[in-house]
This record gives sequence, structure tokens and C-alpha cells, in this order.
Amino acid sequence: MIFYGTKGSLIDVKRTTAIECDTCKQITPHTVSVYGKYGYLYWIPVFPMSKKVFSECNNCKATNEFSGMNEKLRRASIDIKKETKTPIWYWSGLGIIAILIAIGYYYSAQHDKDVVKYIKEPLAGDVIRFKNKNTNYYSTLKISSVTKDSIFVIQNNYETDKKSGISDIDKSKNYTTEPFGLGRNEIQEMFDKNIFYDINR
Repeated sequence: MIFYGTKGSLIDVKRTTAIECDTCKQITPHTVSVYGKYGYLYWIPVFPMSKKVFSECNNCKATNEFSGMNEKLRRASIDIKKETKTPIWYWSGLGIIAILIAIGYYYSAQHDKDVVKYIKEPLAGDVIRFKNKNTNYYSTLKISSVTKDSIFVIQNNYETDKKSGISDIDKSKNYTTEPFGLGRNEIQEMFDKNIFYDINR
């Protein structure tokens, strides 16, 4: 379940110059409070949405939303609202998402480099992921041993219809078949033809 919604918080409080209050008719400063509204995801602020102002007469304590203010108090509140900066933490969720994306790109690029290395220098225990062109299902081969010219692999007894399901079937107990050999050059050819698409160590 995804938890999302909107919340608000007090951003700033400032005092105006003396302005006549419509309630008590006294000319007195008013306290203007600026509230910010933001969208959140799993209770983490993701992006700002809006700002609202409320005024309070310092004499009679009467409060007003923007729509209930007189013209002079409105102008003062607008100026205060413009001067009030949206807190940086309102964007904290976007910052976290950006960092996670950057980390994901880094590890993806690093893995691509590792795959090139693993193809050239395979080791026993490496797991090759492939797609069966006949069934359109995915499965794995585990390298059992390596010689100068050949690579011996054991095929997984199970297949999955989704790439994401590979991790569920990649278990030691599922490799019970007899090993068979592949030439080192065949491994590269399989990757070039997109039959093999990944190798993990």
C-alpha cells in the first residue's frame, strides 16, 4: 500500500505596521502567519503545493483568512507571503529519489562492466541468466567448472515467465542436471545474440 497525501506546516510569522482592525476598529499591528502545504509520500515531503496567510489583530486577537482581510491588511500579507521562502525540506523526497536514481545508474553501469569481465574470466559458481526463445520463459545456468577452452554448466530445473522471477528460482537445490560443456567463444556469442542477457557472481 502506498501512503501519500498532503500536509501543512507553519513557515513564518511576521508583524505588520499599524493597520486598522475591522473587528475592534483599533489601529494596531497584526501578526501574519504563513502556512505551507506540501505533498508527501510515505510521510516524506516530496514537493511544495501552496502557501496561505492568516492574520491576527494584536489588540483583540481576531483572526482572518486572506479573504476576510481588509485591503491594507491584504497588501501587507501578500508582501509577507512573497518574502517567505518555501523550506528546502519540502523538496526532501525529490532529493532522496534523485539520489536513489543516481545510485541505481551507478550500480547498473558498474554491473555492465562486471558482466564484460565475467564473460571473459568466468568462475565456478557464476550464474548465467537466459531467455528460452522457444518458450519465452527465463531460467539460469550455473557454471560448475572452467577449463582453458570450455565452460561446464548445470541448468536450472525451473523456468519463470518474468525476469523478476529469476531470483526465486536461483536456488542450489534446483540445479540437479548433469553438467554440459560450452566453448568460451560460445558464451560470448550467446550474449551477442541476446540469448544470454546477464551473469552474476
